[in-house]
Amino acid sequence: MRLNSAMEERNLDTVALSMVAKVSPSTVKRWLAGTFEPRHKNLVRLADALDVSGDYLLGRS
Repeated sequence: MRLNSAMEERNLDTVALSMVAKVSPSTVKRWLAGTFEPRHKNLVRLADALDVSGDYLLGRS
């Protein structure tokens, strides 16, 4: 998943992204570590928060 690169491009840290995407910081850390993949509703929130497509985050584009 391209979450880390999208965060870096927008200068967001884990806490800032968690606030914008309305999830806990520990959830973002799990996604970054690859422990969990975001569910559809959270993938949409992430894409909106980072102004990218879900396909981009999943590495499909």
